[in-house]
Amino acid sequence: MQRTLVVSVAALLVLPLAGCGKIQARAELKKGNSYYTQEQYAKALDYYKQGLQHDPDATFAWRSVGYSALALYRPGDNDPKNQQYATTAIDAFEKYLAENPDDTKIEDYLMATYVNAEKYNEALSFIDRRIQERPAEAGKLEQARVNILTKADRLDEAFKMADKLQGADKAKTLYAIGSTAWDKVYHDPGKLDADGKTRLINLGLDALKQALAVDPNYVEAMVYNGLLYREKSKIDTDGAERLADETTAHDWTEKAKAAMAARKKAADQQAASPAKT
Repeated sequence: MQRTLVVSVAALLVLPLAGCGKIQARAELKKGNSYYTQEQYAKALDYYKQGLQHDPDATFAWRSVGYSALALYRPGDNDPKNQQYATTAIDAFEKYLAENPDDTKIEDYLMATYVNAEKYNEALSFIDRRIQERPAEAGKLEQARVNILTKADRLDEAFKMADKLQGADKAKTLYAIGSTAWDKVYHDPGKLDADGKTRLINLGLDALKQALAVDPNYVEAMVYNGLLYREKSKIDTDGAERLADETTAHDWTEKAKAAMAARKKAADQQAASPAKT
């Protein structure tokens, strides 16, 4: 009897302490909300963290931690403190999604933070887990995978996986691969030898060719087709090939101009037509 009584008293002592923790947590989280509203994100982040320390069950607050850290993060800044904000945001969004897996908005924020922080492998691992958890959304997630591979300059892998996509999504993804290939050849010429440039140019042209097969009026794909042929002409060693590529580049530029003019004309006509009631 005496031992049972001691245990019961101990339990009674713990309950008020637990209740005090939750009350303190609410106070800290409320302060965090106040500072967040005032755009004092560093203070808000500290109070949100303190609130979660007092009440780890308040998992909804991980969203606020993520928002605050993300507001403080500056993409492209490699300062360790800044990188820590990205890590904090990612960790918080992952913990929140573990309890709220259907919050697509937070999922989008998480994916964007992965990419901005150049944590591409982590992003791909997250997609793998998501596909296992939600196979019905595999199509959308596979598109995200290809986009991340493109961002990571892993264009060969992205191009192979783009075949799994369909319709407009496939065209957009192939266009992104083609335009990224041009960007690397044009802006990083010193990092690539002639073979490297040729490989990227051919990859980009193949991607844009497939994009135009899906959407023959894809103006932006036409533009980059011309730009890639212009880069190809710069590394041609044969005069006839150089002239042929320059001509092809000019032809695609003219096609793009004509397509843009047709698009503008159609838009103007639609704007001028009386609205249907």
